[in-house]
Amino acid sequence: MPQTGSLVVRVFTSNAQLPVSGATVIISSPSVDGRRKVFSIQNTDESGGTKPIKLEAPDKGLSESPGQATPFSDYSLVVEHPDYYLAAFEKLQVFPGVETVQNVPLVPLPQPAGDNTNAAPVVVTPQPL
Repeated sequence: MPQTGSLVVRVFTSNAQLPVSGATVIISSPSVDGRRKVFSIQNTDESGGTKPIKLEAPDKGLSESPGQATPFSDYSLVVEHPDYYLAAFEKLQVFPGVETVQNVPLVPLPQPAGDNTNAAPVVVTPQPL
């Protein structure tokens, strides 16, 4: 039986980690038919954060023995705001019973904005277990 974990996204800009409010946060994963299944679309609040997003995760027992399937679920994250370059993350790990916080640094667009507003996705490496 699938369990759940949660994901909180924190969006900021600059090394001072200034919060970005009003950014659109989209959580999805690929489905079997090749399309994407969207789990959540939220806007960040004045502190640059989202509400916790509950997501399916595999059973905790998978992490108790080596050679089992991965003990986490993979999700994709896209964060967009009209004043910043788009940020994309692949393979975010959500573990059962754990709240994961994903920090998303946004880079401001030059003024005036050019045509290339997409950044390459960041691939999150699996955590050593």
